[in-house]
Parts: sequence; C-alpha cells; structure tokens
Amino acid sequence: MAEFIVGNSLSKWARDHQVVRALLWRLDVVIVWLITRLARLLPIDVASRFGDSIGSWIGPKLKKKTAIFRANMVIAFPELSNVEIDNLVARAWGRSGRVLAEYPHLETILKDDERLIIDILEPLKACNKTAKPCVIVTAHQSNWEVVCSALAKLGIRNVSLYSPPTNPLLDRMLLESRQALNSDLLPRDNSARLLMRALKKGQSVAMVMDRRVDEGKLIRFFGHDKLSTIMPAKLALKLNCDLVPVQVKRLQDAHYRVTFHPPIVPENTDFDETAQAINMIQQVHQEFEHWIRQQPEDWFCSKRLWPKNTIHHIKEADSDADTESYAS
Repeated sequence: MAEFIVGNSLSKWARDHQVVRALLWRLDVVIVWLITRLARLLPIDVASRFGDSIGSWIGPKLKKKTAIFRANMVIAFPELSNVEIDNLVARAWGRSGRVLAEYPHLETILKDDERLIIDILEPLKACNKTAKPCVIVTAHQSNWEVVCSALAKLGIRNVSLYSPPTNPLLDRMLLESRQALNSDLLPRDNSARLLMRALKKGQSVAMVMDRRVDEGKLIRFFGHDKLSTIMPAKLALKLNCDLVPVQVKRLQDAHYRVTFHPPIVPENTDFDETAQAINMIQQVHQEFEHWIRQQPEDWFCSKRLWPKNTIHHIKEADSDADTESYAS
C-alpha cells in the first residue's frame, strides 16, 4: 500500500512536517475505512469485484508506486511489450484492491469450505499428532492473508510476520480485521529471536518473503540478483524444521486454492549453514517464479525489488542482441 493515498504527491514534504503527515494519515484512514465498511455490507464476491474496481481506479493515480510496479514487471517479464506491461500493471492494481475489500470477509473465507480449498502435496509434519512445527514461506500473490486461514483450518498453531503500514492508525485498523486469521502476528523488524522462540514452543511460523531485504543476501530472482532474506531457511536448519513453500491461487472472486508444496531441502549438505540457506532460498525463488508466471496479475510487487539500473542493463542487452541479429 502507498505511504499516502491522499496527497501522495506531497509525501516528501509530509515526511518533514509532522502536522501535515498526521493529517494525511487521518484522511487515508477515512478512505480505507469507507472502502472496507462498504465492502463489509456487500456479499463477499461482490465486495471482491468492488475492490477490483477501486484498485483499478486509485492505483494508477499513485504515480510512484505504479512506476515501481511497472519496473518490476518489465524485469520479470522482458518478453512483454510496453502495452502488455501497462495492461498487466492495471490488472495488478485491481487485484490489490480485491485484497483490501476482502479484509472484512476474512472470517467468511476461513469458515466456508467452498471458498478455501487446501491441497497438501506431501504429508505435513505440523499436522501430525506429534505436531512438529515448520517454517512456511509464501509470496505476495493473490490474497496471501489466507495462508493463515488455511493453517487455522488445519489446526496448525502459528506465528506470522507482517509488515506494518507506515501509517500507525491504518495498522491498527487492519490488525482488527486480521484477528479473524487466528494467528499470532509479529511485526517484521527484529523478529528472528521471537520466531525461534515460537518454533521451540511448537508453533509453526509463516512469512511472506518475495520482497527485497536490505540486509539480505544476493539471490537470483527472475534472472537477476535480489537482496533476499535467508532467515526462513536458517531457522529451518537450526531447529531441524521443514521449510514449506505455500502457494495461494485465486480461483474466482473470493475463492482460493492454498497448496502446501513439498519441503525445500539443501542440495548439498556438505556446505556450511549459510551456503545451504542461500541454496534453499534460491529454490524458493524458483517456486515463486513459477507461481507468478501462472497468474502475473495477482503479484503485488509494490516495492522495488531490484536496483534501478537493472532495467538499463536489460535494455542494453536487448540492444546488443538486436545488433548481433542484424549483423548476422
């Protein structure tokens, strides 16, 4: 979500002026409250389609975020034309609006078996009577919030990381809706020790991890190095837990299929722990790429994932390829 919805063009100025920032925060809360309040009054599928319309309308007006969306899509899908990229970004904004409008209906999604189909491709240890915890990783795709709903439906006690919005008022509002997830929520920053403590208590931990992490390791994603967290893999290795990628696929409106894929294991256990963790996250990235290519419009890539000069290098490579083709 953008730092500011109202006054997005004033964001730089607002960061330096507390009164302006507080005013914009309150205006944003009013807008989100109105959208979610109306969505709550609508049948869930109608609310989802309403969110699509709102996202398609508001999203493109957030120029900086749209530029980041577009840059990420160009890097991930270099084969698409400019028109195809623009259409893809517009559809992605609509899907992000669906996620917002579905917040008031998270409890309905949890309780309605027809809205939440769960596939487990390999026996999940966390479902056993001995209840061995696992580390769950997923991407910002479809409605990633329903991973917690699936864990609740399976009876798996869990702690989930989330990224609080910059606006603390909006954070409190969204946390109220997230109570329906039946999950203990932890802010993402400085969370490693708390997650390890949860695993030792027998709770599984879940996190969305396709974003760039400044203190992360360089790992390939869509053919380019991205700073990525290796914390999920390190936790799994340290505590001998499964690292389980979980895919969320939107079927139609507010109907989902949540698939628990086979655990990721290091390809070479002779490597040291860090090297094994990097290898495991590389495998996770490959899973994410496959899922995103299936439904690219459902990928919420609103944060810059690669360095700004990555697109420049892609264009240079394309230009060199065209020159070689012409010369031959």
